Amino acid sequence: MSPLIELGPATMERMRPDLVIVRFKPGTVADPASFQLSMDARKKHCSDTPHAVILVAPDDVDFSPSVLGKNHYKDQGTEVFTLALAIVSRNPTFTNILELYYALHPAPFPVKFFTQETEAQVWVEAVLGQRKT
Repeated sequence: MSPLIELGPATMERMRPDLVIVRFKPGTVADPASFQLSMDARKKHCSDTPHAVILVAPDDVDFSPSVLGKNHYKDQGTEVFTLALAIVSRNPTFTNILELYYALHPAPFPVKFFTQETEAQVWVEAVLGQRKT
């Protein structure tokens, strides 16, 4: 639907109005800045239509412990345009850290973890399908 949007450590593609894929590049560090980068890009380019997000992390993704200390969604308004978030990662340490993050700071929309993008796509389609019925 839309061209690939270059975000520095990530790319964003709006597959259709209700689906956005954010792919972080190899060597990315999950930190407060990367959380903000993704939210700001979606606000700028996609907030006109509520959408689900598939976030794909590279296998070598690292994280900053500072990511756990703050609710990065608070006062961001993302719940207005975010219907669901599917996080794809084959890095178990990264997944465990993000599961802890979302346990400490529940998102205002459904969040689920996957090891394969195809699995995430199936879940996202089911979530979006429920909204249409």
